[in-house]
Amino acid sequence: MRGLFARIVLVIACLALMTALATLGSPARGRASQGTTSVGVDDDVAGNSATSLGQIDACASVAEAASFDVDVFVADIANLQGWQATVHYDPAVLQVAEVNVELFVAGTEAGRTLNLSDAVPDQDGAYNFVVVDVSPESVAHSGSGALARLSLKAVGTGMSFLTLSDVVFADPQANIIGSVDSDEIFDGPTGYAQVWVGEPCPGALPSPTPAPPTETPEATPEATPATTAASSSPTATLGPGQPTSTPGVQPSPQATPSGGGDDNGFPWAVAVGAAAATLVAAVAAALIFRWLLRRAG
Repeated sequence: MRGLFARIVLVIACLALMTALATLGSPARGRASQGTTSVGVDDDVAGNSATSLGQIDACASVAEAASFDVDVFVADIANLQGWQATVHYDPAVLQVAEVNVELFVAGTEAGRTLNLSDAVPDQDGAYNFVVVDVSPESVAHSGSGALARLSLKAVGTGMSFLTLSDVVFADPQANIIGSVDSDEIFDGPTGYAQVWVGEPCPGALPSPTPAPPTETPEATPEATPATTAASSSPTATLGPGQPTSTPGVQPSPQATPSGGGDDNGFPWAVAVGAAAATLVAAVAAALIFRWLLRRAG
């Protein structure tokens, strides 16, 4: 009986792994329709939850040494099973103290959210999220809500941008959502926010990337060069992979995040997570089968 039981578990486990590998090996991946899907950072978490969003605020002013929360959010998405993103910040001004990912993509059972995100506290200027729902009875998540809540601490003064790069969304079959090219990075609206420590928010919010200069038309060589100087508002250089976007949820449609991360690694996390969930259910079924065999014997 024990030998038969061991073979049943081994076969079911192999089938779960083969299913995951077959999904990964598909040469063409379907891409879910996006519509108005957007992602961003909200400085005001009031009214936000796992399934709803309040008013999006792109600027916050906090006192020195203050602790406060911000949300990474998604709006109007369909069939989401897992996601990844990098939040960039100025480590001279802020650090990440705590993170909660049990929100929009949360398992239907406690402990069924696979969280492969960076450890906290984080103070290197880039916090990486990788989150997958691996519940055996999980269903894909649709709608709007907070993907993650970051508890930040002000460790300096001045202004820090909170920007997103390398955003990837995947459905239960590890199909990429919202990427229109082969890089698998989300190409939809991507908003940013900023935090001012010890100073009020300005009337006009600066952009993470200065606007490009305006070229002088060749037909008028005598004209004064129209190169536009960079805004005198403070700017921050937060490392590679910074998107050019606007605050809140109305970013520049030309924003194309890029970064040095492994863009092809995230679908593995989704598929392996699905395989793990299948394996858990299979082992439970095998245990019941062994109990029935014992009763029959």
